[in-house]
Amino acid sequence: MNERPERRWGCLQWSIVLAVVLLGGMLIASFFPMVSRQGRQTEGVNNCRQIIMSLKMYARNNGSAYPDSVHYEKAASSNQAFRRLFQEGIVEAEGIFGCSNSVFVPDGKIGNAPGFTKALTPGECHWMLLKSQTDTSAGDIPVVVENALNASWPPRWDASGESGRKRGRSWPGGKILIGRNDGSVAAEKLRPDGTVDWHSSGDLGPDGKSWIDSLTPEQGGSLSYWDIEEK
Repeated sequence: MNERPERRWGCLQWSIVLAVVLLGGMLIASFFPMVSRQGRQTEGVNNCRQIIMSLKMYARNNGSAYPDSVHYEKAASSNQAFRRLFQEGIVEAEGIFGCSNSVFVPDGKIGNAPGFTKALTPGECHWMLLKSQTDTSAGDIPVVVENALNASWPPRWDASGESGRKRGRSWPGGKILIGRNDGSVAAEKLRPDGTVDWHSSGDLGPDGKSWIDSLTPEQGGSLSYWDIEEK
C-alpha cells in the first residue's frame, strides 16, 4: 500500500508566517509607547490625587484651610506650602510631588523634624498649588496642577506635546494633569495658546455656571498659583 507523500512547506507558506510575525511585531511596537505613556500618566494622576488627599487631611485640623492659607506669610512657593504637610506628619516621602517626564525630581531627602528643611528643596516639586483655597472651596476648582510656564493667571503651558523635560511641558496631544478640589484628577486638553478653557472645563454648579464664572471680579482678579522653586 502506497503511503501519501508528506506535504512540505514551501516558500509561500513560510512567507505568510514571516509576514504575520512581522505584522505582529509592528503592532506591538506601535502599541507599546501608547501603553507606556498611559502608565506614566496614571502614575501622575495617582500622585496628584494623593497630594489633594493630604491637603484635605491637613484641612481637618486647620479650620478647613490648606497649608498656604494657615501660614500665608511663610509660604513663598508651592514647595514651601507643601512642606507643611511633612511638618504636620501627614506626608513622609517626597515621591508624590514628582511626576514622570518631569525636570523637577524629588531626591528622597526630607531632613529631620520638626522643620524637614530638606523636603522639596528647589527643583524637587513638580506641582503647583492654587493660592488661598480651602476644603470647602468649589469642588471643581483646579487646586493642584502640573507646573506651568507662569504662576500668574491664567497659567500657560507648552501645548506642543513635544516640550520634553522642562518647565511647563505638556503630554503628547497637548494635555496636562489637573487636580480638582473634589479629588478628581484628569488629563485635560490645552488650547493652541497653551491655556485651559476654564469656562467650559469642570462641572457646572447649581447656578449652571463654571467655577470661574461664579467668582466675583475681586476673587477672579486674585487668582494665581504658588510658583515652584527652580534650581
